[in-house]
Amino acid sequence: MSFTSIKVWNIVGGLKKLRCLILNFTHIKEISISHLSSLQLFSMHGGRLLIACNEQKALLEELENLEYINEISIILDSVISVKKLLSSYKLQSCIRKLHLQYCSKLISLELLPSCVQAMVHLETLQISSCDDLNDVKINAEDKGKRGFISRYNMFLPKFCKLHEVHIISCSKLLNLTWLIYAPCLQTLAVSACESMEELISRNDGVVKENSGLFSRLTTLQLENLPKIKSICNWVLPFPSLKMIYVHSCENLRKIPFDFNSGKNSLKKIQAEQNWWEGLQWDNEAIKQRFNSFFMPSEYMDLQQVLGYGY
Repeated sequence: MSFTSIKVWNIVGGLKKLRCLILNFTHIKEISISHLSSLQLFSMHGGRLLIACNEQKALLEELENLEYINEISIILDSVISVKKLLSSYKLQSCIRKLHLQYCSKLISLELLPSCVQAMVHLETLQISSCDDLNDVKINAEDKGKRGFISRYNMFLPKFCKLHEVHIISCSKLLNLTWLIYAPCLQTLAVSACESMEELISRNDGVVKENSGLFSRLTTLQLENLPKIKSICNWVLPFPSLKMIYVHSCENLRKIPFDFNSGKNSLKKIQAEQNWWEGLQWDNEAIKQRFNSFFMPSEYMDLQQVLGYGY
């Protein structure tokens, strides 16, 4: 049923042997899957979710109650649905692709280590148009107190299969420091986050220069980030980096490169000519080393280059 324009899809009895249901790039208004007792894979992403908040929660509960379900890709657009996901070990353990969109009133996304550990199969995460979201936290919980402690602790569990992250139009989001827990990240695309000043912050005191940050990153895409000043505040080796795309990031005056960054992997740096000419380098040799990789472009349709969503 992928790539269809069906707006109402109500699944009832008679499909008890169905094992795989793919509703990608569809407009879904109504859905019931409680009778699909043999379902193992459910995929509904890339389209527009038109289901009311309570019905989204009910859908998650139906998925949770399916005995054989083991793979879920889904869009969520309400705080109540996000909370349901974060309260269910079974749902977390089944998630492969997750898209949070239009989650108004979602101010902070707080994940406990048990949640990160449960999301062992999460491969792709997209957060888009969550206008109130200002922080993503992965924290240890102090069982003797209420709340969270040790905001960034390198010994916490990690998203070991997460390889693609898209952050789009989250106007209050300040940074993406939680990505230190995504050691296998390959693609990072960040666009239209007006308040973001840095990708990785060291203000929390735990991020270390030898943490292996972005060691498997192949593609970095930054677009329309008017306040961003830093990717991170120390040099990164970027041993796997192939391509960088930068557009409308006029305050990003320095990239975390030394002479050996991207060695044997980097193929292209694409950005506006004036941005490239205004970059600050530690010395002229480093600048000359990367000049040959630069490809000027006054405007790039980055959605077409890399593709937002999945």
